Amino acid sequence: MSDNRDQEGNATGFAGAPEFLHRSVAETLRRRVTEGNWGGGSKLPALREIADEFDVSTMTVRRAIRTLEGEGHVYRIAGVGVFVRPTPPTRAVAQKMLAFAASDLSSGFEMGIARGVEKACQDHGWAVQILDAQHDPSLEARNMLRLPGSGCRGALILPTWGDPKCVETLFKIQASDLPVVLVDRIPLGLKADLVESDHEKGAYLATKYLLEHGHRHVLMLTPRPGVSSLAARIHGYERALRDAGKEPLPEWKVWLDLEVQAAAFRESRKWYGGYQAILPVLKKLEPPLAVFAVDPYTAWGVYERCRELGLRIPDDVSIVGCDDSEIALAMRPPITIVSQRTDEIGRAAVELLERRLETGPPETGSRKTLYHTIIDVDLVERQSVASADGG
Repeated sequence: MSDNRDQEGNATGFAGAPEFLHRSVAETLRRRVTEGNWGGGSKLPALREIADEFDVSTMTVRRAIRTLEGEGHVYRIAGVGVFVRPTPPTRAVAQKMLAFAASDLSSGFEMGIARGVEKACQDHGWAVQILDAQHDPSLEARNMLRLPGSGCRGALILPTWGDPKCVETLFKIQASDLPVVLVDRIPLGLKADLVESDHEKGAYLATKYLLEHGHRHVLMLTPRPGVSSLAARIHGYERALRDAGKEPLPEWKVWLDLEVQAAAFRESRKWYGGYQAILPVLKKLEPPLAVFAVDPYTAWGVYERCRELGLRIPDDVSIVGCDDSEIALAMRPPITIVSQRTDEIGRAAVELLERRLETGPPETGSRKTLYHTIIDVDLVERQSVASADGG
């Protein structure tokens, strides 16, 4: 049934021709943003909720929001929602504001951390501005360069997997006076306060689980280790193999091409990196095989390639992935996963930044003291792993 409410007036007094209604809605929404009813980084209500409030169609609300986007008041994250764009804060607000700069909030993992950060900031009395790079390294670098002049007291940064431009920018930010805590990963060679999952333990648990199911060949599908999280996962994978009396063979590491991965993310084909990288292996080795995939999108690519080649999961290929996101929950059969505690990561990051603000900058030179918080992980068993002997 069509929505004809715009043809007739409404309870909030927005009467008149439909082509003008969106301007009235936009004006009211603009006033709420500029007067601070919705703070920077906060998410706008759903389209239907706004439409019901003003008694207009969702199409009218979309036009109003596009107007605000064009004016720079709000920005959209595909599949997530519309958010108020942070504005330079007043002096009073700046005294209690933190920033969270993420590489890609369309990822369920990063959004989970963002929610943890937001909850912790609410509990601790902080305002928070959220910057999303949308998996664009150039935008990520610009977002980070904005942080020292944004009026925030300190920043939490969840960087990419090692894009050179972003790594260079992180070094520049560290040279500023802005207190910074890195979240989940740190580029190799950079020294900074860090909150991360126990990545080594997670990879160890995943690999050990596959070995315990009788798999003789356990492959790891991963980018090359440009950041701490990847290096730790590779180390945990290798340690589990050695503890089982197996020497890790170089050909057991299946390297993801980060340029292919980045292009796939831009094209909304996040699975494609894993899909491409695993093909030579699946053609070369006889099943049953076992794969430890570095994230749910990479695992998704393995699922798609197996389906295309007529290989069954888990009978022919057993898979364990990382990050319990919406993608992991949607896979069939459901995937066994190393789950990261995103709420705890976000909270710990805020608390560590508060600690840095209290103690002041770390000392320089050999006496430099940095904080490092490690959050535990959980292995969640589902149906993507079978015994190699069929038992």
